[in-house]
Amino acid sequence: MTLSAWLSLALVCLLGAMSPGPSLAVVVRHSLSGGTRAGVICAFAHGVGIFLWAALMVSGLGALLLAQPTWFDGLRALGAGFLLYLGCRALMAQRGASANTEEANRDGGKAAREGLVIALSNPKVAVFFAALFSQFIQPNATLSAQLFIATTAAVIDALWYTVVAVLLSRPAWSGRFMQHGGLLDRGFGVILIVLSAAVLWSIWQPL
Repeated sequence: MTLSAWLSLALVCLLGAMSPGPSLAVVVRHSLSGGTRAGVICAFAHGVGIFLWAALMVSGLGALLLAQPTWFDGLRALGAGFLLYLGCRALMAQRGASANTEEANRDGGKAAREGLVIALSNPKVAVFFAALFSQFIQPNATLSAQLFIATTAAVIDALWYTVVAVLLSRPAWSGRFMQHGGLLDRGFGVILIVLSAAVLWSIWQPL
């Protein structure tokens, strides 16, 4: 792959990572509630999920999934269910901001799990990579070239969300969160529930 082609690929991946959605909401919530460590853990776990999706598409199994509407809708429904779970949990959170931060810092595993699952349960990632690979992967491309593209997408995704985590966990932001932690929790809960409802509506609306 030439440098110009790689730069084009990197720009497309960056724009895809920057697009707002449930992944951004989850990373932001962990960054504000748990600080830099929790946000970065969530960001890198999300990058691992992106790599797994990319590898799936490279292997051809992803194309098989997209070709089966029932399977694809089932995955979308699972993703919507996970968003609904996260949203309800955020709405029901009843704890002080300082206690919330201490618990989040201790439990990096929660940030990792949610970052990974939110990436794996988002079928839009599969559609994105299907379009991406059709433009940047040649029919005679080697496996190493395919994995290089998948790794590029994953690293850019992880780095973007790491930047988000570091910026939002700065004292200026975290101080505001400590004053309005309950309100932000409820706000994130509403956002995730609305996103879940939108996915479910897109699945069953044609029926």
